[in-house]
Amino acid sequence: MKRQGLGTRGWGLGIKGSGFGIGGWGFGVLLGLAILLMPSPTAFAAASGSGGEGELGINVRVYDYAHVGRGTLIAAEKQAARIFRQAGLDMSWCSVPAGTAESLTDSICGQPAGRARLNLRIVPRLKVAPGMTTDSTMGFAVGIIATVSYYAVQNTVPRGRAMPTDILGCVIAHEIGHLLLGPNSHAPTGIMMGEWSAKVLRGAGQGRLVFTPQQGELIRAEVLARSGEGRALMAQMLPSQP
Repeated sequence: MKRQGLGTRGWGLGIKGSGFGIGGWGFGVLLGLAILLMPSPTAFAAASGSGGEGELGINVRVYDYAHVGRGTLIAAEKQAARIFRQAGLDMSWCSVPAGTAESLTDSICGQPAGRARLNLRIVPRLKVAPGMTTDSTMGFAVGIIATVSYYAVQNTVPRGRAMPTDILGCVIAHEIGHLLLGPNSHAPTGIMMGEWSAKVLRGAGQGRLVFTPQQGELIRAEVLARSGEGRALMAQMLPSQP
């Protein structure tokens, strides 16, 4: 099973020139949690997104383990949704409360039916793992789960222009992009760049980080192929926390 993210050696989201530590959430633990069914941590129930049935899009279940806060999270979701909208996709978000059974999630979220379904986990921090993550890793993606380190996002916001919610939204879009584009999908420009300089980060709030037209085509094709899939895969890979 391959992981894709933004950063050093193609495994995580890297920021040039950063020097901050990330610890506490090991990749082995997170990967194990990605395939085990366990109780969810505290989160809030709040759905956003205005897409309707029949519109090509993605349903994303959001698990806020870092307790980011409703306003910050909704602003970041809007930023990520704008990026995917430019690629021709509508995003529907739903924050899942703690302990929610899989059978009840659809009724709680009220998301459009028949869409591809993915999961987003925002965790407090990631642990440095030699050869896999560095102290500048902001996220990774595996299977149908994208994981973002909120600690890393907070510590890589450049001065001026870009807001923390802009960076968080772009990281979310990048990691979900990996879930749809597959392995080795880093690019020299745009939202799928493997490393983001301070200059790139400053422009995040100005709409400069987007998918290329070719990436948009590949993403739409993948979403179309995944739409209407059964619940078996979702049941096997629910997000969880120890």
